[in-house]
Amino acid sequence: MSIVRFAIAVIVGTLILLVLGFILYAMVFTGYFAANAEPGAASVAKDPPEMLFIYLSELILAVLMCLVIGCWAGASGAVAGLRTGAVFGFLMSLAISMMFYGTVNYMNLQATLFDVVLTTVRVAVAGAVIGMVLRRKQPTGSSAGSPAAVTR
Repeated sequence: MSIVRFAIAVIVGTLILLVLGFILYAMVFTGYFAANAEPGAASVAKDPPEMLFIYLSELILAVLMCLVIGCWAGASGAVAGLRTGAVFGFLMSLAISMMFYGTVNYMNLQATLFDVVLTTVRVAVAGAVIGMVLRRKQPTGSSAGSPAAVTR
């Protein structure tokens, strides 16, 4: 994998995570999370949030996803990236959310588990895009997948 494709995948993955995060958390489900917040949760939330750290968080997640999808899992293409991203996103989010639920009075269990679902979706979609960017090209002269190779 080239460093250029890796860098492009990181940038595109970061943008997908940011846009989907904004749409899902700041627009579509903001009322849901407010309604399911624990008493006093507003006192721990930053208003306004420190966007630099949100950007850095999504960048770091995109780098980690590129490593998992492109290097460690060897996934190639949108479907493989989606699957890998979904599994990775679900397990990562579930682990972090369970730790927060066990240690911080921020959201009730229902909202905590719904957050796992939303994070899984975001990471899966970003994984699909990262998988597309990192997909391996078929070697030239390869007959894999050609009609002649299938009929023989």
